[in-house]
Amino acid sequence: MKQVIILFIISNLFLFAQEKIIDGKIVDAESLLPLSSANILIEGTETGTTTNSNGIFQLSASFNNEQTLRISYVGYQTRQIKISDYLTSQEKIIMLEQMIIPSQTILVTGSIGMPGLSPIAFAKIKRKDIEKDYTVQDVPEYLSTLPSTTFYSESGNNLGYNYISIRGFDQRRISVSVNGIPQNDPEDHNVYWLDFPDLLASTELIQVQRGSGSGVIGYPAIGGSINIITSNFSDKKSLNLSSSIGSYNTRKYSASYSSGLVDNKYSFYAKLSKLLSSGYKNSSWIDFNSYHFSAIRYDKDFATQLNFFGGPVADGLSYTGLPKFTVKDKNLRRLNLSYWETEGDKFSYTLKRRPDEIENFSQPHFELLNEYNISDNVSFNSALFLILGNGFFDYDGSWADTSYFRLTSDNGFKPNGNPGNALIRAMVENRQYGWIPRLSIKHKNGELLIGSEIRIHRSLHWGSINYAENLPAGITKEFRYYQYKGAVDIFNFFVHETFNVNNNINFFGEAQLAYNKYRLYEEKYLNNDFSLDNLFLNPRLGINYKPVNELNLFAAFARVSRVPRLKNYYDAAESSGGELPQFGKNTDGSYNFNDPLVKPEKMNDFEIGSSYLTEKYSFGLNLFYMMFNDEIVKSGQIDRFGQPVTGNAEKTIHTGIEISGNFKLFDFIELVLNGTYSKNYISKGVTFIKTKINDVKTILPLDISKNKIGGFPDYLLNGIIKFNYKGIYANVEAKYVGKFYSDNYDENLKSYLTLYPDFVDYSDNVVDPYFEANLFISYEFQPKYFLTSLKIFGQVNNLFNNLYASYAIGKEFFPSAERNFLTGIQLGL
Repeated sequence: MKQVIILFIISNLFLFAQEKIIDGKIVDAESLLPLSSANILIEGTETGTTTNSNGIFQLSASFNNEQTLRISYVGYQTRQIKISDYLTSQEKIIMLEQMIIPSQTILVTGSIGMPGLSPIAFAKIKRKDIEKDYTVQDVPEYLSTLPSTTFYSESGNNLGYNYISIRGFDQRRISVSVNGIPQNDPEDHNVYWLDFPDLLASTELIQVQRGSGSGVIGYPAIGGSINIITSNFSDKKSLNLSSSIGSYNTRKYSASYSSGLVDNKYSFYAKLSKLLSSGYKNSSWIDFNSYHFSAIRYDKDFATQLNFFGGPVADGLSYTGLPKFTVKDKNLRRLNLSYWETEGDKFSYTLKRRPDEIENFSQPHFELLNEYNISDNVSFNSALFLILGNGFFDYDGSWADTSYFRLTSDNGFKPNGNPGNALIRAMVENRQYGWIPRLSIKHKNGELLIGSEIRIHRSLHWGSINYAENLPAGITKEFRYYQYKGAVDIFNFFVHETFNVNNNINFFGEAQLAYNKYRLYEEKYLNNDFSLDNLFLNPRLGINYKPVNELNLFAAFARVSRVPRLKNYYDAAESSGGELPQFGKNTDGSYNFNDPLVKPEKMNDFEIGSSYLTEKYSFGLNLFYMMFNDEIVKSGQIDRFGQPVTGNAEKTIHTGIEISGNFKLFDFIELVLNGTYSKNYISKGVTFIKTKINDVKTILPLDISKNKIGGFPDYLLNGIIKFNYKGIYANVEAKYVGKFYSDNYDENLKSYLTLYPDFVDYSDNVVDPYFEANLFISYEFQPKYFLTSLKIFGQVNNLFNNLYASYAIGKEFFPSAERNFLTGIQLGL
């Protein structure tokens, strides 16, 4: 009997653990290039092998078919494959996906939408797409062909101050993050893209989400979110040089270096570039310098990444728009005026921008990113950051009198008339730092993300007289006619669960606690000192259903609350000009700083949509309905620096439909189409206008219920044809933007002017619909000697030379440049 049992055991050992051979090939999932020295291991054992220079491996070992292969490679996502599944598959090629940023995988998996799996409306652009057609474009222009996305440029030729909108919402209400670190200015909420020029050259991935943003990527978003992942790490050493030249004396020079893998553990990336242009509008020159340095260390369960990027920038100011009659005039549309007045379709007075109206600013970013794989199912991600901003802009102040500069006897001065030919210097010093931790817990049916955001922002603002004639004795550049400090503390906490009911149904739920505290203090002269804090609960829910593999249907809901910017409460920089704190008053006439007149905006966002994905084509449809209480809208006026003056509208509605399609007509031709139709209107609202009745100045309420909201076009259409064949790449982009209004008075403006002729000093508030087409073409090949690659390219913007304005606020329109060109060369060494 013993012999039978022993024989049975031996036979089973041979059956289930006899020595077998597994062979195959490991490749990059996108390029299909072989990966040498990739690791193949039978889990639970020390048995394994590596691939050769052609990515091929062969493993001879004793195993049973129920065991699992673990395939790993530095910089790529590890794959686990059941041996029985691998042996029965026809293709013995294992594809590994590149890890976007090994120290940011929680951010990537938590915030990057997956086609057919994520119940959100989104689009994303990968590194390989950026490399094809990026030249000198700023982020707003580069993203402007995505669904529901537009942009405009103050200078006209898309260099300098550029602004992006998603579904018509300006970038103050779009959450922008770089490597998961928020970039919206905590006080102003704006994003100043020129402070990190040439960012796209170092970008690995961009995701643009429409509608309410996730707590995974920071402070609450109203209109959408833009998440940029940087650092172009590579497993191969490379040195790339590029140079380009174009219209308006535009030039760009850049050099980038990638170390490849060093000791199979380190990788380094560095980039330097310089961008110069005389500008389309007169005196709208730029001189941008850019640097980006990154280093990463890979350990078995731990990754550490250091990023340092930014760039000192200088430019000629050009923030003032022009009257509408200049848009079609090739000479007038290039004027750069600091002030103007009109009579009908003619200028009655103009003040040209002075050559000494300039800006200088520098904002370096320091990032320390870590990710620790605690176990196969638990990971911890940390982002520590420091952002320093320091700079000034000088602008014309020849209109200012002694009281504006506080050169009065009350302040100890004896002025001899008003200053003449004054040039004002506005200075800002910012310091922001924080920590963003995230914990990922994968479980049987999905993944739980827990995280927080801690941001501390401090600033110093002051204004001085950089130059003026007829100043009182003793005045130097150190004299500050306004000065104050600002502070913002932001603390957010979120819980985000993705749960897979089965292979066809998954849903997510998220709850975010968002805390914001403003403070303005140490104000010179007036001593207004106040603090305001808000705490919001922002929930999000979504469900995704896949009836078949190619089709998915989704629905989502979110409620988002968001605070106004600090300037909405009090524009302390203009206090000498009569600006007052926007708060209620106590019985003694003092301000009640617990009673702000401007309220946080609150939105309920409902989204339903679907997508259909195949290898040859994809199609997406999305419907949205966004209801606001106290939406912060533009009122049609601008401040001294060309920025819109805003206020609350009691109730507003934004609703629309978005359609997108991607079609591979042939292996080398691709067609991309998207379009949006939306309605954006005030369902209940009143504005207050300044007018005269019987020559007496008065303020009257004006009912603007049912009016369209300024800045929101009804129609958006984009079409792109891409051609990619044997090193030749070309694309033609076409964009159509329907008409929209520069204020909230829509077609009722003329009737309002009939009743109150002087409440605004313009009568045309329509931004006419426009069409623009751009062409890009390049040829890339590998020379026989010295170079690894050589690419030459050419670009034509505004191909049909249309004269149009891409944006307007009130009476000020911003013309886009005429047809212009760019050509260049890129060398790989």
